[in-house]
Amino acid sequence: MKAILNFINDNAIIVLVINIITQIIFRKNDRKYNEKWENKKERKQQFLNKAELHIENKTWDSKDKPDICLFMTDFKTSINDKKDVEFHYSKDVLKKDKYKHLRFYIKNIGNADINQLDVCATAQKNTMLCDIESIKYIVDSKFVNYSYCYDRKILKNDIILIDIAYLEDSIISNTFSCELALLFRDSYGNLYEQPFFIQQRNLYEPSAISNKDYRSYTLPDTALECFKNPWMW
Repeated sequence: MKAILNFINDNAIIVLVINIITQIIFRKNDRKYNEKWENKKERKQQFLNKAELHIENKTWDSKDKPDICLFMTDFKTSINDKKDVEFHYSKDVLKKDKYKHLRFYIKNIGNADINQLDVCATAQKNTMLCDIESIKYIVDSKFVNYSYCYDRKILKNDIILIDIAYLEDSIISNTFSCELALLFRDSYGNLYEQPFFIQQRNLYEPSAISNKDYRSYTLPDTALECFKNPWMW
């Protein structure tokens, strides 16, 4: 050990290199700590500034025109000769006089505006959701749709009315999970999801999601692959 110390003392350049390496290590650790702390502060501020949707305890007024009109139903599937998935719906889906309705007044109670709202069906294996004006096209095309994009800004404290039409004998409820997910991009560009239990009129708090999560909700690609390969569900 004494020989090593004597060697180092006799070689100043080695001491200098050791000092430089030590400083680099300490600075790197300090930088990582500061970055971690700044990220934590940023996430906290993002959480405080987020938008949030809330169901208002308000009785539906027949004079109110819904901002969003949707239709939900179940379906059956088959694979045609071209190996494409075809979706088959009840013969009554176009008979609007047989529709039942669920209506919700939804308020933005958060601290940010909402630039875009997507209402998405979560049970992609057996539930379709679409804009009510698109039903005939989807049925005639034997296609499926899982989401609707409301591309108008929802300001802080704004209230929108969502109308969901369905057939009484269709299965649009999930036993253990929510029927819908409300996805939104706030005015800071962040994406959030709020699970929406429509039968229980319960809207969970928002949680941040990635662009990948967003695409899985709004695009049918993954579901179509699962219908072709049922073991993927």
